[in-house]
Amino acid sequence: MNHTSPRVAVSNTGPLISALQSNCMHILPQFYDQIHIPADEIIEYQKHGAGQAISDLLDAGFLVVHQDFTPDEIDAALAIAVEIASHRITRDRTPSHHLAESFAIMLMLRSNFRAVELLIDELAARDVATQRKVSVIGFPGILIRACRQRIIGPDDVLNALTECQRQGTHYSPKLINEIYSNLKRS
Repeated sequence: MNHTSPRVAVSNTGPLISALQSNCMHILPQFYDQIHIPADEIIEYQKHGAGQAISDLLDAGFLVVHQDFTPDEIDAALAIAVEIASHRITRDRTPSHHLAESFAIMLMLRSNFRAVELLIDELAARDVATQRKVSVIGFPGILIRACRQRIIGPDDVLNALTECQRQGTHYSPKLINEIYSNLKRS
């Protein structure tokens, strides 16, 4: 893939955990040179047992941690967390549970930050980000992109999503089947 400037993305916990759970982390460097994450995400990765893998990715320079939020950005992130928590499709009405997503959105909104997209799976947070003109993609979308570029096959996508689901990620059987069927047809 030819590119002249670094391909940078921002992520919250979900897509990276899914990539690790399904042994698909090797796909992400096909699309990104670096992935930036808010510092609070480190705790979430440790809770999911991915602390060492994340540490290795940090050491390699593939992941970059941000904790340099200004007071105005913190206030804006808190407001975004409230917006996500009150969104009509959210499953979790507690704003503090959405801080990771809101800080990831704040990184994307920085005028001097050049990230190509936000990796996020949570539907309410995706909608809030999209309303702010932030380009979003979830882990299933990354797998679809990888399949369409012949990095992996449809069966690999099915296996990855099924493994994530088996480990507790909330990908519905309907979503998994639709993705797989569409990829098999194309």
